[in-house]
Amino acid sequence: MRKMNEILPLVCSYLNESNAEYVIVGGIVVSIHGVPRSTTDLDVIVSLQEKSLANLVEFLKKNGFHASIEDARAAFAERSHFTAEDTLSHLRLDIKGVYNEMDRNALARRMKFNFKGVNLMIETPEDLIAAKLHFGSDQDIRDAEGVFRMQKARLDLSYLEAACKSYGVSEALKALKTNIVKAPG
Repeated sequence: MRKMNEILPLVCSYLNESNAEYVIVGGIVVSIHGVPRSTTDLDVIVSLQEKSLANLVEFLKKNGFHASIEDARAAFAERSHFTAEDTLSHLRLDIKGVYNEMDRNALARRMKFNFKGVNLMIETPEDLIAAKLHFGSDQDIRDAEGVFRMQKARLDLSYLEAACKSYGVSEALKALKTNIVKAPG
């Protein structure tokens, strides 16, 4: 059974070699920023033209993923995501285009993280926190709080506050900070 630590460098190596503009977001990045947690999907935001999208789908098919160019085209046209399921495990890729300010910021501000000799382009902690607060599920809030705690000394708080204001989650950021101050430890 293939594991996420095999899928991550496989997919990112392909994207790097293709000169694709991409950023890994979501649960994997929460772990990279210091808050270990399990996840069964790899979330990727990618800026691709039609030909490159077809090449990506072909790469996925050749590497054990169930992927459909029709699903990918429809998802990008609908400004949604498409899923490529790994046939060698229970894991999946959720791939979407750059559709809004949050996506553009994550892509523009991405940072390199070396994993198994492969440079991964990952979401910054500030963009991750702001996105998690925007989506707002219980898990998202826990993720945002954990990343804030772990990265607090390195965060660009001015940017984080501006991003949260832009996404309409300033109050959620304020609540997060209050919870952190109140929490023991």
